[in-house]
Formats: sequence, C-alpha cells, structure tokens
Amino acid sequence: MSLRKFLGGVAISAALVVGATGCSGGGSDAPAGHQKLTIGVIVDVGSFDPSQSDVGNFMQYLQPAYDTLIRLDDKGKLQPMLATKWEYTDHENKVLELTLRQGVKFSDGTPLTAEAVIASLKRFAAANGPRATALASVASYKAVNDSTVDLTLSAPDPALTHNLALVAGMITNPAVAAADLATTPAGAGPYVLDKNATRRGDVYVFTRNENYYDTEAFPFPEIDLRVLTDPTARLNAVKTGQVDATFGEPSRKAEAKSSGLTVISAPGDWQGLFLIDRAGKTTPALGDVRVRQAINYAIDGDALLKSVAFGEGTSSTQMFYPGTPAYDDSLNRAYPFDPDKARKLLAEAGYAGGFTLKMPSIDVFLPEVYPIVKQQLANVGITVDYTPLNVAGGLGPFLTGEYPAFVFSWGSSQNWLDATLLLSKDGAWNPFHVADPKIADLMSKIAVASGDEQAALYKQLSAYVVDQAWFDPFYVVNNLFFVGPHVTVTPQAQQSVPSIYNYKPAK
Repeated sequence: MSLRKFLGGVAISAALVVGATGCSGGGSDAPAGHQKLTIGVIVDVGSFDPSQSDVGNFMQYLQPAYDTLIRLDDKGKLQPMLATKWEYTDHENKVLELTLRQGVKFSDGTPLTAEAVIASLKRFAAANGPRATALASVASYKAVNDSTVDLTLSAPDPALTHNLALVAGMITNPAVAAADLATTPAGAGPYVLDKNATRRGDVYVFTRNENYYDTEAFPFPEIDLRVLTDPTARLNAVKTGQVDATFGEPSRKAEAKSSGLTVISAPGDWQGLFLIDRAGKTTPALGDVRVRQAINYAIDGDALLKSVAFGEGTSSTQMFYPGTPAYDDSLNRAYPFDPDKARKLLAEAGYAGGFTLKMPSIDVFLPEVYPIVKQQLANVGITVDYTPLNVAGGLGPFLTGEYPAFVFSWGSSQNWLDATLLLSKDGAWNPFHVADPKIADLMSKIAVASGDEQAALYKQLSAYVVDQAWFDPFYVVNNLFFVGPHVTVTPQAQQSVPSIYNYKPAK
C-alpha cells in the first residue's frame, strides 16, 4: 500500500485495464437485495471541499458529489463531462476555450453557468490547497457567454486539461459558503451526501441527485463508502459480503484469490523517500548532494520490493512513470545498493560521524518499511528519528516543510503535472521551495516543445533530478484491488483506486 493510496497522494497510471467481477451491487441487473454499491476505503475523508483535497483515494469521496469539467476515462484519456468541448483558440496554446454542457444544475437546483464555473476555479486557485498549483498558469478567466469560458494562460501549460479532470475541475456551487464545503459537498455530481445516514469515520452514504442530468449513467441508487483502515478487516469485509470491493495489499493477494475473490492488478505508484530539504534549511546535511546520493546508495530498493511488496512491482530510481516520455530505463542503474559508497560520500561531505534525520511515520502505511529504512540508514551512520503521526492529520505535515524528508509515494503518467508539483519552485510538493536554475531552464523549454524534442528534454530533466538525488525511489508497486461476486470493476488509469464510473452490476 502506498501513502498516496492512503492519503490520496497522485494519481497513477494503469496500463493494464481489465474487467473483474465482485460483490453486492445495485440496479436492475444486481442480485435481489443488492441495491447499493459499498466500497471499502482505506482513509477517512479530511474535507469535501475539492480545493482542500487531493487525488488518489480521496477521489472516491468527491466523485459522487462533483462532476469535473473534463473526465478521465479508464484508460486515462480525456472525455467530455461538464464541458462538452475544449480547445486552444490561439497559436501559442495560451487561450483555452471550454464549452459547457447545457441544462446542468447543482444538487440544490441552481443552474450551472459560466460565471459559476469561473467562481469555482478562482476559489480553487486561491485556496492554497494541496493542488492549488494546478491552475497557477491561468492568468485570467472570462465568461464569453453563459455556456462558454475562456482561460487565458501566462504561459503554455501541458497539464491544464489533465488537471481539469481532477480536483481543480470539480465545480462547486458558488451559493454555498466555502466553510460549509468541508463537511457538506455541493456540486453537480450524480449523488448527494445523506448526512443523516452518514457516520463520520465509519460510513458515508450517497444517494441519487434528482437534479443530475444523466442518472442512467450510474446504475446504483446508493453508494456507501465504508472506512476500513485495517487491511485484514478490508479483506474480510469483501469475503463476507459487507463491501463489494476494496484496495488490497500484496501480502493478502494469495488469500484473496483462494477465497474466490477477483484480484485486479495494475501498475501503481513509486514508493520511496522524498528528500525535500534540498537547500539544508533545517537539516544542513541534506543540502549537500553527496549526502542525498549516499541515502540512495544506502537503501536496498530491490530487497524492499521483495520483502514489503512481495515482488508486486518493478525496480526504479526515478520519479517519472514507466512508459512516459521522461522515463529512461537506464537511470534505474544509477544507485545500486552500496553501503560502502554511501559511507564514502558521507565522509566526503563532512558527515563521517553521521547526522540525525527527522521523519514522520504513520503505522497504517507500510509499517514494514520504517524499521528497514531506519536500520539501513543507521548502517551508514545516519540516525533516523521518527515522529508517529495520526492519520487524521492529513497532508499538512508533508506540505508545510515540517519534516526535511519522509517516506511517500507518487504516481502519474502526466510528466508536466509531476514536474510542476514536485520540481518547480512553487510546487506544492516542493514545500521548501527550492529553486534549481537547471530544472527551471529545462521546464521552460519543455513547455514550448513538442514531440521528440520534448521527450528528449523530459529525459534530460529526469536524468538531472536522479543525479541530484531529490528523491530516493525504491520501486514502482502494483496496485491491487479485491472484488467480490456481484459487481464488475475496471481499474482506473492514473488513480490508485477505480473511479465510481468504473463499477457496474455483475451480469
């Protein structure tokens, strides 16, 4: 299990898309008594406000209540949703025109207009949430007419349309106060939250939105999200029919299969260390590239893949996703496990006696990883001091620079999105706002390039980041999803769990 899966961290790319059959569904084709879809979720919701949320598992809470301007289908391709058409109307790709669907209403019956869309986008950009930089390139918004919106960019943004299919594109009802959105979603999605049936931290109940424009697209009259943080409890819940499907862990794959469940496997996130204090602001040692490189040599990613992920994945030392233009397989040989070289680099950097590295830990996320990382870093002289965190703390400790490094995971097949969030000076996942002139120069060139030229620049960027050891990826893990006998599920590209659009009653 990855932390982005757990906290809702980045979006994944799933090259493998397969159908699977699973547990109690709803609709006319479902078995008698199965009139709702119940999903076992691995993290509680922090906020129903898209501007304060993230992707991954949090999408399960938001998609019932919010439609996005553009939708990602199960292969990760852009499809119409609230916007039926979008195109750049200038030669520089700096004016994006969105044509809105006619007749759409928010859940309270308020019409969705161009002005409402603009109000939502502006609020999202100003809210300073985990994905606020998704709209950083938008300089101005204009309602051309009641069903047409123009977004004028300060510079070309290859990831903008992709971002409009994620939380940034979830349009909130401007009539609802921002403070109220934290507990009560207010969108134009196919469902509404039933607050009377919902029990915070236990189960969240969504019933049909009678004002939705296409209720036939969703066969289940009710969707329940049941919070199950314990992996054993999740598996048992699917086995006993309490939930229809849930995220699974590699260590429980064999049991799930032997119990008659269908196991969906698709490429997922890379898991490893984010070494974010690259300027040495709070931990001077991390400001030296040799120290960051030493950490890469000190941790045996291949051994972790075998022992923690049970071999469900592939080795990697880079932050970009396999199969994308930035990915370069040769980079995966950059840091073979070599404690002696790690010690040598630490000595050259003036840390022969070691140093202390403070990091957070969350017991429900990869508990096996923390002691291994601590021991392997101790073997080269680095003392890891973990601070246990409560899951309810959400993403705050990771986005505020409270810690100089942390175990995390990331997955996305959109290279520009990754680069802007993780590498740019103002990227939300570069919380110390480290500015690297080489990275900035390559990104400025990538933004205006295309085709083979752009792919070559992406590979240069990836090679530079690997050389500078901004991260220490261990491996790319496979996502597993356990499904019972009464629904069919298709995995979702670029997302750790399937979208709600991907569930159907079993035939």
